[in-house]
Amino acid sequence: MDSPSLRDLQQPLLAGTACQPPAREPVKPELVPPSREIAFAESLRGWQFPPPPLPSDTSSSDSDSDWDVGSPLSPLLPADHLGLAVFSMLCCFWPLGIASFCLAQKTNKAWAEGDVQGAGAASRRAFLLGVLAIGLGLCTYAAALVTLAAYLASRAPP
Repeated sequence: MDSPSLRDLQQPLLAGTACQPPAREPVKPELVPPSREIAFAESLRGWQFPPPPLPSDTSSSDSDSDWDVGSPLSPLLPADHLGLAVFSMLCCFWPLGIASFCLAQKTNKAWAEGDVQGAGAASRRAFLLGVLAIGLGLCTYAAALVTLAAYLASRAPP
């Protein structure tokens, strides 16, 4: 019974990809057969895989982005912090909460347009404004409680 060679087995796997198999030299037989993992790793040696596609438009005026244009890794979608923005808008200091909500929406729009740097900047600003709104809201509530307590303490009992 004739067993198929490694190249014959790899050809159906390569039909739908852009990968090209490397040119192989004849392999010298070894005394001990390699394990499956080593054989698989050896079969992939020398392959050329194309890099992932990068977003086409990365022009953003914001220079404080964490993503480097020359990086071969594609970036991940930054968190939009929408829940934080809604909470800060409804329960805390609503003017900053509204601004945080708008920036959270801008994060997803910028990512959909391919502007990775703009999406990252909008995400960071939405988080900052959401936390700031919660802090100002807590300070406002504390000031209101202190003012109410001072008013009730200064009033004469009935």
